[in-house]
Amino acid sequence: MHNPAKKLQRSSHIISVLAKYGFRDILTRLPWNTKQTHLEKGVDVANISVYRRIRMTLEELGPAFVKLGQSASTREGLLPKELVDELKYLEDRVDPFSIDIKSYLEEELNIHFEEHFSHIDSEPFAAASISQVYKANLLDGKAVVVKVRRPHVDEVLKTDLALMRDIARILVGYSEPLQNLNLPLIVDSFAATLEEEISLLNERYNIERFAKNFKGNSKIVVPKVYPAVSSDRVLTMEYMDGIKVTDKAKLKELGLDLEEIVDNGINLYLEQVIVHGFFHGDPHPGNLIVMRNGKLAFIDFGNMGKLLSIDRQNLEGFIQAAVSSNAPHLADIIEDVAIVSHIPDRAKFERSLYEIFDLIDNVSLGDISLESLFNKLWRIIGNNRLYFPEYIYQLIRGISLMEGIGRHLNPDLNIMKSIKPFANRIMRERLDPAYLFKKGKNKAFAFARDIEKLPDDLRSVFRQIKTGNFTLNHHLISAKSFNQILKKGVNRIVIGIMMLSLNMLAGMVIIAHVEPKFWGIPIWAWLFLGSSFALAIYLFISMLRARNKD
Repeated sequence: MHNPAKKLQRSSHIISVLAKYGFRDILTRLPWNTKQTHLEKGVDVANISVYRRIRMTLEELGPAFVKLGQSASTREGLLPKELVDELKYLEDRVDPFSIDIKSYLEEELNIHFEEHFSHIDSEPFAAASISQVYKANLLDGKAVVVKVRRPHVDEVLKTDLALMRDIARILVGYSEPLQNLNLPLIVDSFAATLEEEISLLNERYNIERFAKNFKGNSKIVVPKVYPAVSSDRVLTMEYMDGIKVTDKAKLKELGLDLEEIVDNGINLYLEQVIVHGFFHGDPHPGNLIVMRNGKLAFIDFGNMGKLLSIDRQNLEGFIQAAVSSNAPHLADIIEDVAIVSHIPDRAKFERSLYEIFDLIDNVSLGDISLESLFNKLWRIIGNNRLYFPEYIYQLIRGISLMEGIGRHLNPDLNIMKSIKPFANRIMRERLDPAYLFKKGKNKAFAFARDIEKLPDDLRSVFRQIKTGNFTLNHHLISAKSFNQILKKGVNRIVIGIMMLSLNMLAGMVIIAHVEPKFWGIPIWAWLFLGSSFALAIYLFISMLRARNKD
């Protein structure tokens, strides 16, 4: 921490607020000195639930803690329902800060205001914890909004994030729900997201990338940014003059087709996720505008979900497994994606997934609510203590918000119908010969790398055994079952070594041009390769049988 004095001052305030709301037992665990700290008079904890007191504590501690609570509220299934319901009431409400906006812009952008703007409102029309927004006009009369970051907010947030990490390490031992939530991991993930969000330069790059993704799309409008009057603390962009997406009366008054708006919104969001792997992380009704010509505009690009190539492959595999009702494959993907997983009963886990498939199959598609599906999914996640990367929570929240908006405008929304074309597209792409060839080539290269490293890995294991540093960790169910597992493992290693040896011998025979030959390849090479192939088939069948028995 670059400013220990501010951290100490802030920690004193946190201690006071925790005591005020009846969390004095937590104070005894904190590493900070509380003896000389003035503690406020506490609230009547007997008449307020602990979950409401948690929400009130976060609200009083300020914007960073409010945002942390909002982030935690998306982890349904890992927290008690009562706490999740309370955290959903948290709002990013703050009073606007008072500044001379013209002087602020001139100093921050190193410009003369009159050379770039003809007008700017003296008061902001929107204010949040990190920034506030003003309406303005450029010299050519173009309507714009100017978003400015709060002075010193980055320093305040860094102080709070450092303290959050201290508190999180302590709270994991405070209760089982908080331990299941994996609070330190949430704080680290939240910190990374928040550090991106406070940079208006990062938001500018997000808008430019989003605009590039939808260039030529006639159903969406992306606000233009003005780099000449933007910086890391100031963002100037085109003003989106439209109607709030949930204002049904106004939309009907303009003669717009509500069903078409819903279909366009859902399809645009799914395209963001599945096609581009770059999607709006918080598409609540305030961040989605309908233009007067019926086009849609997303605003506020500070919170964006980003999918890497491997993330998109996993998401495509997830959709493919879900559409084909393949619970074992879906379970594998969920485990691959999860950062932390504690699945005590794999068969029960897969059965829970089959129950979701059964719900989808036996309920009319138009009657299926993603909220109910996600609620079942969250219970499965909670029962198995699964924790995912941040983009998964952003994605689930985003799709839930879009479905909520859609059902508000069109109660008969069939969102599964919208998802199906994208699922079919994924299926077609995965059956494309070019895709299969590329995937096979990558698998072959990966296998070759593993084979190349095998001698070094075996040498490392033997070296550890010789020096007495080799450690085998296992959960011993019974001596008999352990011996069976060990025997199978050793047999498979031996078969693998035999396959490697036969392939190497085949290569040596081919290089030596040993006679006789068949189709230009030595007979002995054919025998070695055939034996290796037979062993591979035997190994594959034995592994399938073992899996079915398990």
